[in-house]
Amino acid sequence: MDKQVKILEGIKIVDLTRVFTGPFCTQILADMGAEIIKIEEVGPNTNERSWPPFAPGTEEATYFIGLNRGKRSIELNFKEEKAKDIFYKLVSEADIVFENFAPGVADKLGVGYKDCKKLKSDIIYLSISAFGQYGPFSKLPGYDMLAQAMGGLISITGYPEMPLRVGSSIGDIIAGLYGGMGLLGAIYYRDKTGEGQHIDVSLVDCIFTCLENSVPAYTICGRPTKRQGSRHPDGGPYDVYTCKDGFVCVVASNEKLWGSMCNLMGVPEMATDPKFNSNAARLENIEEMTAFINNWMKDYTVDEMVTMLREARVAVAPILEVPQICESPNTKARNMLVEYEHATAGKIKVTGNPIKFGAYDALAELPPPFKGQHTKEVLLEMGFSEQEISEMLDKKEIGDGFITRAKK
Repeated sequence: MDKQVKILEGIKIVDLTRVFTGPFCTQILADMGAEIIKIEEVGPNTNERSWPPFAPGTEEATYFIGLNRGKRSIELNFKEEKAKDIFYKLVSEADIVFENFAPGVADKLGVGYKDCKKLKSDIIYLSISAFGQYGPFSKLPGYDMLAQAMGGLISITGYPEMPLRVGSSIGDIIAGLYGGMGLLGAIYYRDKTGEGQHIDVSLVDCIFTCLENSVPAYTICGRPTKRQGSRHPDGGPYDVYTCKDGFVCVVASNEKLWGSMCNLMGVPEMATDPKFNSNAARLENIEEMTAFINNWMKDYTVDEMVTMLREARVAVAPILEVPQICESPNTKARNMLVEYEHATAGKIKVTGNPIKFGAYDALAELPPPFKGQHTKEVLLEMGFSEQEISEMLDKKEIGDGFITRAKK
């Protein structure tokens, strides 16, 4: 049988990214077959490698483990010229360089786009930052929560009296996805024209594009979006409702679903009542409608309510917590929890790849690395001798794993 060709096979990425957005993006690209060389700084663990919890009996942060399968890790000390020379040689053989430093930092380190383009004229270079490489806010420090605030997401999330951050770092996630799409487009463009380019992605910009109807509703109709908890500002029922032992999410905001729900509640006439017979009418009377639904649901358990609504073909879902999702038969069927043998942490389970290609199972083979796990391996491939590597290790120009429990 012929060897399966992976979608991004032959694409080499030098990955300078840290924390979430960059590692999230390069993990997706690794799943699709790209070769990822992850550059880490020499010395003690920092950033996402230093955040608890840790795999039992190790110094391996679960945060890092969950975002870095499919990558080889090498440690370089950019204060040393030999380390920079290694980086430059990697760039000369790469297709993509990816960084998420604050704007200007890569240039100061000598690893910015202009530096890389001198080494490889068609290099594709991706920069992700909170506010972008230019603009009045570009020099400000920024993290996901600040981007959620400045991008408008927190203003429409939460309750009238209290805005809330979205529960995960959604700005980092969206920017990672946009960045990945940008890289794929740039690869195609380079193949057509022979030209590389610098791609600039801002978390704030990405969040701004994901405010759904809030932007056109304001720019076209002058209507600002108000925080309403879990309610949708443009229709209903579309909310979290209360059962006697928990909560359910229900979406019945079109007339067919609303009619089915009214029948189930024993009030078919409510579907044609002028106060509730359209989304616009239901929004005008949202408090009355919500109180009615909650009063009906209070006598049923979550399981009973989910069963009843699903049988009536009304969109409903229980609110699952992480342990429940991990044990879900759907998670298993979709291969969304995958196991690896980590060099120091042993057997680990992490989220799988949600992109299900028809041609093959796109999932990286390499487990997440410990810090500097592949320094020697990569340098030997580059032509360095054992003695040269040993000397650079002694001088701390490179590193091969600060984690003392690593099996070397």
